[in-house]
Amino acid sequence: MKLKDRNTENDILEAAKLIFMEKGLYGARMQDIANQAGINKALLHYYFRNKERLFDEVFGGALSRYFQNMDIISNESLPIMERVLTYADRFVKFLSEYPQMSIFLIKEISSNQQLFHAKIQGLKKNQNYSLISVLIKGMEEKEIPTIDPVIFLMNLHALCAYPFLAAPIFNAICQHNGIQWKDENHEKLLGSIHEFIQVKLSKH
Repeated sequence: MKLKDRNTENDILEAAKLIFMEKGLYGARMQDIANQAGINKALLHYYFRNKERLFDEVFGGALSRYFQNMDIISNESLPIMERVLTYADRFVKFLSEYPQMSIFLIKEISSNQQLFHAKIQGLKKNQNYSLISVLIKGMEEKEIPTIDPVIFLMNLHALCAYPFLAAPIFNAICQHNGIQWKDENHEKLLGSIHEFIQVKLSKH
């Protein structure tokens, strides 16, 4: 049997990432990915049997990178405000590279919640922290005002993720209203997110 070439596999994963970003899981076709990678469809299926397996490979690796980049939350040498602002910046940057991550997470959790939890624990390794636990500790130590940490987490993630998840909807609305709205570097989005964080975590 022919051995799989690592360079070809990496080319496929990079091509799949571009196609999934452009068309999403359900809009992408294996032929699109093969064309982007410069290979034939048979070879693509030799490396990855189906689109779902390829999608999992692309975004499973991305999820591992996500946890590596989010270790800022555990840095107790920094104020909570600074940690959360940096967390949001990194999250938006990550989503700009992997805008389909929210779909991936929903799919994974829906298919097998226990298995997904085990995957997450494996990726986090010894990182026994979370944004919620950091917020709770901050409230206990009077560093931040009393808030509902779960609602804060929901709102923060919604502000970061929904603009990417619903980008086609927003684009259609803008076109329908004749608006040319751009935020290519996500400065406006980050400004809005920072404002939310600062209002909620500032001691008045």
